[in-house]
Amino acid sequence: MSSSMVLMNVEPSQSRGSVLAWVICLSAGLFFFYEFFQLNIFDVINQPLRDDFHLDATQLSWMSSAFLWADILFLLPAGVVLDRYPTRFVILVALFVCVLGTFGFALSHTFVLACFFHFLTGIGHAFCFLSCVVLISRWFPSRRQAMMIGLVVTMAFIGGMMAHTPFAYLSDHYGWRHALLIDGFVGVLLFIWIYYIVQDSPDSVTALQAASAEHSSLYSNVLQVLKNRQNWLAGLYTALLNLPIMVLCALWGASYLQTVHHLSVLAASSVISMIFMGSIIGCPLVGWLSDAQGRRKPLMIAGAMLTLLIVLPLFLGKPLSYLQLSIIFFILGFVTSTQVISYPLIAESNPERQTGTATGVASVIIMGGAGIAQVLFGWLIEHHASPFFKNYRAADFQYAMWMFPLAGLLALVAISLIYETYCKRRT
Repeated sequence: MSSSMVLMNVEPSQSRGSVLAWVICLSAGLFFFYEFFQLNIFDVINQPLRDDFHLDATQLSWMSSAFLWADILFLLPAGVVLDRYPTRFVILVALFVCVLGTFGFALSHTFVLACFFHFLTGIGHAFCFLSCVVLISRWFPSRRQAMMIGLVVTMAFIGGMMAHTPFAYLSDHYGWRHALLIDGFVGVLLFIWIYYIVQDSPDSVTALQAASAEHSSLYSNVLQVLKNRQNWLAGLYTALLNLPIMVLCALWGASYLQTVHHLSVLAASSVISMIFMGSIIGCPLVGWLSDAQGRRKPLMIAGAMLTLLIVLPLFLGKPLSYLQLSIIFFILGFVTSTQVISYPLIAESNPERQTGTATGVASVIIMGGAGIAQVLFGWLIEHHASPFFKNYRAADFQYAMWMFPLAGLLALVAISLIYETYCKRRT
């Protein structure tokens, strides 16, 4: 796409930004909250899963990443489906599949069956955030979309935080299987809430969406989205900034902190939760600042540079206290929150009828990077580990941690190649 792309700032006004719009979009965000909870529970039940299923680091990484591979496989179809079918219906079907996977995983006793049900949970994740982006693009004007997406991502990070210390207490008290059964029943309650609250869009936007879908073919829409390099670069930027969250929060963070910095299980979960605390504050703030500035790139550049700096102490091998680690992880969550700006940038870089498909393409890159990173991190630990030691050592984790500063450097390259949208949608 050339730098001379045409931008517009014409918005249908009916119901956009109303109280109803807030209630609907934040209710849909509860699905993202729930799915992000499922994504992050492996970090808490890492050791019980290894014990129950007799897994090594690589096998556990594959079990965890089954969620991400399902996400990757279904993200592009999810975007296409959301551009053509009622959003509320899509959310309900996806949430049903997620809840089914949660119950199934809790009751599984074989590696293959557990991977299958975790895969089902990941299918639901492919639809949750895309649904929120589509709803926000319909219910809110461009000048407020980054802030709203930031709030929805904040909800997801609250779910991730709940998957650590609170879920650690629940799992410790009831066992990981019973804790997951409780988790499944919470999903049933969310299904009922979303069924009664969420609506697709204001009437004027629905009509516009239907008209666009009638006059455009599936093939031409997907091809146009794939040719737009903004989608690829924004997806790559977000994937790279997302790696610490997807690797440390979702799977290996607690084990790293216990092995390298000698924290207890609950102390490690508490430190990991600080990433989410930083993101909870950072996501709506950077979204609001980007909307207020009328620009997307400056904050995204700053986020990549600061991420590169803040991860340096984590792989240098120096002992860090609980307080120091808590501060580092909080700042890491705060500075990586600039990744949320990618989503309004993608929406603005594509016609409205292609919002779901474009976000789906970028999300394939984002979750694909997460899936590769989880497996790569586990493989690096296993590769560096000595066959003479039963457990992994601090040096094994330090060896794998090198991927994070490299990711920060690549994120800077990606954002330098992205064109500024100035918070206006492309025609």
